Amino acid sequence: MDKKDKKILTELILNSRIPVNQLAKKVGISREVAAYRLNNLIKEKIILSFNTITNTEALGFLRFGCCIQLKNITAQKEKEFLDFLINHDFVTYLGSIVGKWNFGFDLLAKDREHLEKIIKEITGYAPESIESFIVINTGAEEFFPTKLMGVNKEITYKKLDKNINLDKTDLGILKLMSANSRIEYIELSKKLNLTPNAIKYRIKNLENSGVIQGYTISLDIKKLGYEWRNIRIKLIGNKTKLLKNFLRQSKNVVYFYEYLGNENWDLDVGVIVQDSLELRDFILELREKFGDIIKINDIYSIIEESKGNYAPEGVFNLEIFKKV
Repeated sequence: MDKKDKKILTELILNSRIPVNQLAKKVGISREVAAYRLNNLIKEKIILSFNTITNTEALGFLRFGCCIQLKNITAQKEKEFLDFLINHDFVTYLGSIVGKWNFGFDLLAKDREHLEKIIKEITGYAPESIESFIVINTGAEEFFPTKLMGVNKEITYKKLDKNINLDKTDLGILKLMSANSRIEYIELSKKLNLTPNAIKYRIKNLENSGVIQGYTISLDIKKLGYEWRNIRIKLIGNKTKLLKNFLRQSKNVVYFYEYLGNENWDLDVGVIVQDSLELRDFILELREKFGDIIKINDIYSIIEESKGNYAPEGVFNLEIFKKV
């Protein structure tokens, strides 16, 4: 993969719905070459999916971070459990983990009752195999995915218009675009029995209102030469702003988000490294600068992204949406 491919990936991270002719212009190549390179990145499975970033708050859903630890389980049974989570209607980002936990994932639930129902479904799938299952309220998030391409650019999202009213057609558009942000107007038109211009108008309205926050891609970072680590930190001092500024500037940190009300950790930091030595260097620098205000509670490796961070099918269920 050369500089042109990296530039293509950077532009797609920022806007995966960009037309090929505009992508070509930004990268400085012909449309034909841009299309060829894009198709090759898909063929080589460097690009795993094209995702629409939906503000699920607009659909009445809250996000919860989860980790699950299994016991006395074969590789085949673990794979079956993973497939169950992949296909669950309210599980979003999902990764397989090396460490204390088997899987880390996010849940979307409309209220406490709904959350409890989802948890019972998951724990009831193989109750004899569950050693530990934690569910945590998530707070503020910051993302820097272009660091994968050596570009430090924070992804910011438009504030949600609280007065937006979504109907069945809007939900249909969001559902179809969720895991395929590059779906074309004509295809949406055929599936939803609406003119392409009407579809285009509705999408623009969803964007302007903050329901659609953007478009991005999921990548196989192993093919980019990186390993993925998560570091969970407990804050024990008052230099939080300085710590966050350090994380924002670090070439290794691609996201961090806060946990609300967790006694063991306050920040979850996503780190990309080429090997364990680079991870060690990052941790040494972190402890050197902030050892007086932090305690590292947990470090684990994400070996595979099994489900991208896009809104799962269940949140577009009209009956559930009406109850919110």
